[in-house]
Amino acid sequence: MAKQLNLTADQKAQLKTIHDSQRKDMEALKAKSLTSDQFKTQRKELHKKYSTGMQAILTPAQRDQVAKMRDDRKQNGAKNGHWKKDGKGFAKRAELQKELNLTKAQQDQLSKMRADTKTQVQSIRNDQSLSQDQKKEKVHSIMKDQREKFKSVLTKEQIAKLEAAKKEHKDRVTK
Repeated sequence: MAKQLNLTADQKAQLKTIHDSQRKDMEALKAKSLTSDQFKTQRKELHKKYSTGMQAILTPAQRDQVAKMRDDRKQNGAKNGHWKKDGKGFAKRAELQKELNLTKAQQDQLSKMRADTKTQVQSIRNDQSLSQDQKKEKVHSIMKDQREKFKSVLTKEQIAKLEAAKKEHKDRVTK
């Protein structure tokens, strides 16, 4: 992004300072025992604070460029977990299901698994006795278990297609 915005050395240094401060504040926030809603609210406040600081460092042309980059990212599906960019990948779960040629029984099983996982994750997020790190670890474990359960429902060919789609997505994102 620094190259795309043609940042000066001074701007880079100022943005690095802001980024480091934001990272420290986020780590402190994660260490607190908060409900999911409290965490989201405070995270948004931090984001707004640091976003305002970053915007002040940029020139008007650079701010316009950042806004354009953000809009492009949203249009290309980098938001909301969509895997669509330049017409490749899967924009919706239905497209992925169709590509994998899932049977109705498989779709129903996977849907039930997703609903169960969603319930478990929500209860963890609302558990005020856990720290953010503990919540993150538990959610990570649940998601890993879900992926393994999904594989038990899919055929070897479907798993291979899914892995290929994930790899294609990862390659596109990291470029």
